[in-house]
Amino acid sequence: MKDRDDTTGSEPQQAGRSRADSGRKNPYAAFEQHLALPGPAPSPTPPMTFPVQEDARVAEGVEPRTPPLPRTRPGPGKEPPAKWPETTEESVAPAPPADGTDTVASTITLWGGMGSGKSTLLAALTRALMDPEYGSWNVFPEDHASKQYLSDLAHTFYRERVFPSATQDEQLPVRLTLVGDVGGTPYSSRSAGRRRWRRGGQPASDVLEFRVSLRDMPGEAFDLRSEMGALMGPRLVTDLADSRAMVYVLDAAREWRVNGENGPVDEDERQSADFFTEVLDGVATEIAIRGHRDGHRLPHSIAVCLAKFDDDDVFRFACEHGNVRLNPRTGQPEAVDAKRLFDDLCDRFPHGSLGEIRNQIGRYFVPERVGYFVCSAVGFWVDPDRGFDFDNPSLVNAVDDKVRFVAPPRPVNVMEPFLFLRGLSRQR
Repeated sequence: MKDRDDTTGSEPQQAGRSRADSGRKNPYAAFEQHLALPGPAPSPTPPMTFPVQEDARVAEGVEPRTPPLPRTRPGPGKEPPAKWPETTEESVAPAPPADGTDTVASTITLWGGMGSGKSTLLAALTRALMDPEYGSWNVFPEDHASKQYLSDLAHTFYRERVFPSATQDEQLPVRLTLVGDVGGTPYSSRSAGRRRWRRGGQPASDVLEFRVSLRDMPGEAFDLRSEMGALMGPRLVTDLADSRAMVYVLDAAREWRVNGENGPVDEDERQSADFFTEVLDGVATEIAIRGHRDGHRLPHSIAVCLAKFDDDDVFRFACEHGNVRLNPRTGQPEAVDAKRLFDDLCDRFPHGSLGEIRNQIGRYFVPERVGYFVCSAVGFWVDPDRGFDFDNPSLVNAVDDKVRFVAPPRPVNVMEPFLFLRGLSRQR
């Protein structure tokens, strides 16, 4: 079988089971390709901000110190990443801003269990913001190590067209500044009814700038009962407590692997809550010790990303529940209601742990600071001539035991969680 990379007139070879061969009823038969799927329009999310609370150590004038950490380079396939030259966190730390801006409030911490797709999400982020739907954005890494790390991720994902290898070691923070002009877009901070325009009919600029620090950690570290979790757990909990925003990457496909009809399909039988519950309890304890509670809840905002929307089980399940439509601009599928899909998954696996995660989110977070998003870093196959085919949706092509993409990835809903955490919601 030959690997087919051309983007015109080619279709991905479908790996795994075939719906036609399985005898299972096709859940997509009722849908027309050229029409958006039925479903309620998503309700607008009001713009929100999260409170800025100063770390007690900063208030006392004590500069937190951290030991030197290794940085790793993502490698192809499942090979362990190669070590970079030794770099200390102090050597790459940016100088504090002259205007006294509280950078703690700008910190977004990436969180998720083993194989959830955190590295892949990072790789997709730097390209997803190039979509003109979000306006005009630029990414400015704040140190050379961050620049190289993001470049290597993007090269693996977009040039080699393979998934980045799983993170093996604790990473130095990837520090970057996002600067964007969202004037004239649905994400403008100005209300649609009062949008301003320049002379000549051009929308007025609406420039936004914020700093982001992401620490990509191995998924194993989020299981505090594992050997790696016991070693890295204290730093992980501290990072989450220091930040004021979290991107929690939930591997929706794990539920079928662990709790599906065929039982666990691999040796790892851990469920999603094994990487979530004790970590969040630790963050709550740390926040309480610091005296930073917001009443009976945490002061954080959280974006819950249901990742791997392009996975066959996840995508088929969403279609069966009438929770998919075609985006008329991109031609790709998207979820109609992310929170409803999350609730449906909780109900689909009553003996799983998603219900435990849902209850804990409700207990610890202010509802207005919680956002749900259905994301795919890879995206779907859209034929240039015939459009999207529900019977042949995958962009992933398995050839000779190697997984590649038949075309460059087209991220779905990857930028939205980060915009939400900075108070930008789509104005409809």
